[in-house]
Amino acid sequence: MAHARAHTVDALREWQIDDDIVEALRLIVSELVTNAVVHTASRTIEITVSVTATEAIVTVTDQGLCGTPVVRKARPEEEHGRGLALVEALATRWESTPLADGTRVEAAVALPEQMAGAL
Repeated sequence: MAHARAHTVDALREWQIDDDIVEALRLIVSELVTNAVVHTASRTIEITVSVTATEAIVTVTDQGLCGTPVVRKARPEEEHGRGLALVEALATRWESTPLADGTRVEAAVALPEQMAGAL
């Protein structure tokens, strides 16, 4: 997980993305990679970080065939089960796409207008 977070942070800082957005995407990647590790038997997990004119995007692709990820509401006493709820709260948008050999989850955070125009 540490490598995935560091890769995300390094890429976004290289593009001079605001610290708040970097932190949000660091947490999102952490949750998505954790889900891929815990809920799939993937031997490989691919992480892609990209920036468009309007948003910063992370994509996590795994080889898991465990179905569509679903946001669920964890009970207060539960230690797990909040990952996608956190992704949903932090991301401007997110989506899951089933693939022939796994699942791809993409999450994006909108860039502030002044930053979007500078890229």
